Amino acid sequence: MAKCDLCELKQYTQWYCRFDYPFPFTILDCDSCDTPMAVLGEHRAAPTEDERLFMTEALSLIARKKYGDDGFVIDGVMRQIPDHCHIHARPIRWRMS
Repeated sequence: MAKCDLCELKQYTQWYCRFDYPFPFTILDCDSCDTPMAVLGEHRAAPTEDERLFMTEALSLIARKKYGDDGFVIDGVMRQIPDHCHIHARPIRWRMS
């Protein structure tokens, strides 16, 4: 398998939390767009529905603190790394460069 930046997760941006239970994932700032994102701890593109819901709720807690209750959207589109599940919390006025 080719090198995956999301599998390696080097700690050079803000990290908010890391979960081992009920499954491994981390919430940190994306080094490309500087928005919080949840990264699944396994190299696979599709989380289970329960995993997606749990990751989204945990990510939303961080986003509410950073952007306010109605100041963000959850973006599940995996643009740069499409084969490793990650979900962004983007500010309402965010634009893709």
